[in-house]
Amino acid sequence: MDGASSAWSDDELSALAARVSNAGRWGAADELGTLNHISSATIRDAARLAETGTVVSLARPITPRSVPSQPAEVEHRMFPGEMSADDYLGLPMHQQGLTHLDCVSHVAGPDGNVYNERRLRDVMTSAGLTHGSIYAQRGGIVSRGVLLDIPAGLGLQWLEPGHEVSAQDLEAAERHGNLRVRTGDVAVVRGGVVAREAELGRNVFAPGLGPDAIEWLYDREVAVYAGDMPDRVTPLAARILGLLASAEDESDDVGNAPQPTQFPLPLHQIGIASMGLVLLDFCLVEQLARTCRELRRYEFLFVAAPLPVHGGTGSPVNPLAIF
Repeated sequence: MDGASSAWSDDELSALAARVSNAGRWGAADELGTLNHISSATIRDAARLAETGTVVSLARPITPRSVPSQPAEVEHRMFPGEMSADDYLGLPMHQQGLTHLDCVSHVAGPDGNVYNERRLRDVMTSAGLTHGSIYAQRGGIVSRGVLLDIPAGLGLQWLEPGHEVSAQDLEAAERHGNLRVRTGDVAVVRGGVVAREAELGRNVFAPGLGPDAIEWLYDREVAVYAGDMPDRVTPLAARILGLLASAEDESDDVGNAPQPTQFPLPLHQIGIASMGLVLLDFCLVEQLARTCRELRRYEFLFVAAPLPVHGGTGSPVNPLAIF
């Protein structure tokens, strides 16, 4: 594992959270967060990128069978009839391996606040969220998508578990794709997690964005962060997410024990809670990367929309990259 903990202290991470806060930027009642970066002009320009008609889905399959990429946390029942078939689907929204959108009130920072300085305990009820739910995103996401292939930019096949993606890594991927990330973009970031898993087997630890890369997303005014790295999973994060079978598993590949921090999942805790950054977790990006290489284009029309669930914390989604 490439590094067990970030070099940033909790005080530095707290200062970063304050520095990238979008609280009040679009009004005290705002529930869209960084989706506000997408303008009508952004959408019109993005639509022009649909030139060849090639469409690539970024969604992982939803299956009730346990597979390495997704635990069996899906309930699927069939109700066959004489003239039709019906079925029921039930699943935890934020489970590992399910391609889903997060709402801006999904995660709180260490201070207990969600986006726009609302208290999580004040917006969370047994009937659903009263502010910042996925329902606010029902208009969908239509914008320019860009693939930032981090391993390709570094001359690698994939990133190793625990790799902390830096702002320099993101800029190397920009150069590899011959583009520059701009306001309103959907940044689809590839770490090669699925490619590594296919070759070497599953690893509960995972690469992910470091603090300076999170700040880079803020500076570039990215509307949506997507890809195969929902967050950097260190031993502590793996324990919190319930990915470790026993206490013996809590050290990483080089024997480092979990280090205490108030920010075990910084992209979620800072990106969502402070920035109001919309996250699209657990995308499949290998086919997208192949298509970008073949077409020599790393930009495309990106389209996705959540189920309009009142008060929901997230939604399964089938994101599409259209060339």
